[in-house]
Amino acid sequence: MTSTSNQTTTLNSNQTTIPTTITYEASAAQIGIKLDGTNYALWSQVVELYIAGKDNWDILMGWLINFLEQSLIGNFIRFSTVKAVWDAIATTYNDGTDTSQVYDLKRRVSRMRQAGSSIETYYNTLQSLWREIDFRRPNMMEYENDIKRYNDILQEDRVYIFLDGLDDRIDKA
Repeated sequence: MTSTSNQTTTLNSNQTTIPTTITYEASAAQIGIKLDGTNYALWSQVVELYIAGKDNWDILMGWLINFLEQSLIGNFIRFSTVKAVWDAIATTYNDGTDTSQVYDLKRRVSRMRQAGSSIETYYNTLQSLWREIDFRRPNMMEYENDIKRYNDILQEDRVYIFLDGLDDRIDKA
């Protein structure tokens, strides 16, 4: 049985409101991502969107454990409720600030290379990382001219990073 739910969800302390359409199989919902110890921020947002459509945390225990990498299951399987699992995962992988996530994202950007992939794939991967960084560290400036100047410098720096990660050879079509 497939169900669809249209709703507006507010996520955590960032107070971001996202209109969502959640489609799930009643027996085994597929969210398409497993927690692997490095992707807590994205994983938790996706899971929260799914859980927002559920009334009972307790019936989701098996479902939640199913979306952990096998190497992590032993750390969380002994909790008696899905809420306890959720809180333990948050305690383990979320330090309460976005500092560690921003550090990891910036580190991934600095190491990103085209490495034989298409330019589109390389560019889209960088854009995804930069969007996540921007989400976690929004520009707090108030004056329009300062915001524009900052964004221009930021975009110029990102062009340099993109160019630096391109493969040395250019494909001839």
